[in-house]
Amino acid sequence: MEKDGYSFYKKAATQTSSEMGRTIFESLADDELVHLDVFQKMFEDKIGKNEWNALINSSKKFADIQIYPKDLKTIEGANPDTNELDALRMGMDSEKEAVEYYTKIKENVAEDEVKKIIDTIIDQEKNHYLILEQEFDHLSKTGYWYEMDYLGG
Repeated sequence: MEKDGYSFYKKAATQTSSEMGRTIFESLADDELVHLDVFQKMFEDKIGKNEWNALINSSKKFADIQIYPKDLKTIEGANPDTNELDALRMGMDSEKEAVEYYTKIKENVAEDEVKKIIDTIIDQEKNHYLILEQEFDHLSKTGYWYEMDYLGG
C-alpha cells in the first residue's frame, strides 16, 4: 500500500502545473517511503529480515491492498492529467481510506509498542489529508493557503 501511495504521489507530481502542488505531492511521496521503512524495521525486529523479505515477496493476500489509485484516471470523471483538483481529491480520498485501514489494523493489535507505531502512521496520514485539503481549498478558492513548516516554508 505504501508503494502504491509513493507511485500515486510521484505521478501526480509530474502531472501538475502548480509548483506548490508538485512540492506537496513530492513530499507526500517521500513520506510513503518513510512509512514503508518504519514497517520494515518493525517487522524485521519481530520476525527477522529473511522472514520479512519472504513475506513481502510471496504474500498475495496483503500485496494488493487498493487504497491509492494505480492509475490516476481510475475515478470516473476525474482527469488528473489536466486537473490538479482531481488529483488532490483522489489523494484526500486515499488518505482517508488509509486512516480507516490502519485504524482497523490497530483494533486487532495487542502490543502497545506496535499500537504506538500505528498511531504515528495514522497521525501522518491525517496530516497528509489536511495538507491536500488545504491545497484543494486554496486552488478551488474555497480557502486560503499558508506556508507550513512541513513543506520547508
